[in-house]
This record gives sequence, C-alpha cells and structure tokens, in this order.
Amino acid sequence: MRFSIPVRPWRASLRDLAGQIAQARCSARDKLRGRGQAGLRRVIGGVSDTRLEQIFGTSQAQRAAFAMMTRHFDPSRAAGFEGAIVYDLGLADGTRRPWSIEVHDGQARVRPGEAAAAALTIRVPLAAFIRVLTSGDSLHPLILDGRLTMHGDTGLASRVAEMFGTRPAR
Repeated sequence: MRFSIPVRPWRASLRDLAGQIAQARCSARDKLRGRGQAGLRRVIGGVSDTRLEQIFGTSQAQRAAFAMMTRHFDPSRAAGFEGAIVYDLGLADGTRRPWSIEVHDGQARVRPGEAAAAALTIRVPLAAFIRVLTSGDSLHPLILDGRLTMHGDTGLASRVAEMFGTRPAR
C-alpha cells in the first residue's frame, strides 16, 4: 500500500518575509557597527591622551561623540528615568567642558553646558571618556584610580552604559 502526501510549495506570508528582511537588516547593521567599533578601538588604543585631546577637544567632535550616545539610547534600559545626566569633561590644561544629556519622553538629547538639576554628574578626563566610549570597557578602573568621580543618583550611574548602548546588558 502506498501513501501519497500532497506536497505544497512553501509559501511565506508577506508579514513573515518583512520580518525576516528586518531581522537581516538589523543583523547586518550590528555586524557593520561591530566592525566599525573594532576599527575605532584599534585606532584609539594606539593614540596618546594628548592626541585624543587634539582630535576630540573641539565642541564639534564632542557633540558628535555625545550624538552617537544619544542615537543608541534605549528607553527600555532607562527604567523610567527622566532628567539630566551631566558629563563634565576635563582637559589636560585644566579646562572643563560640561555636556548635558536630557532624557524625556523616551528620547535623549544632548546640549553643551550643565543642567540646573542634574540627576547625575560624571566628571572624567576627556581622553579617558573617549577610550571608554569607544571600547565599551568598564568605568571601574577610572573610579578606583580617582580619575572619574560621580555625584548624584548612584543607581542611575550603574545603568548609564546600558541605557546608551555602550555596553550590552547582562
């Protein structure tokens, strides 16, 4: 006795195909971003702090670095936080450059200067900030050696890296 099972060609719904395409785009974007970050880490890793200050010492370069952070802002990692985080960047000559990232309605925006009522202020040398930003390394060594200080909401401080996509959530 023979059984015959009808064979129908596989047909995916338009929704399934759109989902697969979106997933492939996201995967390709992540791979490209990963390669770009790896290349940037190699370049930054071999540059002196003085040279990093020359490269990132302008307000335009700093705005670009903070704009990159705000583009990677993930509101699901913010745990409902709304307010301002101030990065007070220090240069070797003693100059300080504050930048505020303001989080409201699930969006993050950057502007130069301090915020009146910052929930958290992170004070760090510019070169160290750029190294951490490009490598995704931990801030702990900077805290331990006193190059980075924080004032304000320490609970928020522990979530900043994940909120801005500089380090994956664990």
